[in-house]
Amino acid sequence: LVNSSAFGKLFSLSADGKVNTQPLIVTGLSIGGTTHNVVFFGTENDSLYAYDADTGGSPLWHDALLNAGESPSDDRSCTNITPTIGICDTPVIDTGAGTHGTLYVVTMSKDSGGGYHQRLHALDLTTGAEEFGGPVSISATYSGSGDESSGGTLSFNPAQHKERAGLMIVNGVVYTSW
Repeated sequence: LVNSSAFGKLFSLSADGKVNTQPLIVTGLSIGGTTHNVVFFGTENDSLYAYDADTGGSPLWHDALLNAGESPSDDRSCTNITPTIGICDTPVIDTGAGTHGTLYVVTMSKDSGGGYHQRLHALDLTTGAEEFGGPVSISATYSGSGDESSGGTLSFNPAQHKERAGLMIVNGVVYTSW
């Protein structure tokens, strides 16, 4: 609570892991026929939460964004984020996308065979359901030289890079950075 006469903690919200994302809020969102001010945040266990920002309580919805047989990434010897790496970046919300608005978030995971994955998810604000046929695996290949290049080509390595900066959306395009 912050206003001209008071400052203080209203409540704590439960999560399944560390929260390194900044919380995002959408006001006046109808979920299950009730209007809420909703706070969204992600965890390093690749979970996304939606809570009523005024009352806390139980999550309005919670979505574990791992495929079957996957876990959040190990820390990859990163001393800043340990013991797991999942959702590190702050998601972005487009209230005009999809049926009820869309939250975009990048996850990092590891499969049972030791392969690493980074995916862009587009989630309905009211349910957490995947939209637009997602998630989409992140990949990139381009001409260049230097670390990780082979034959004049650089390819994105999902095990090596961690998405830390907040996502951005401009004119319907979601921007990420590593």
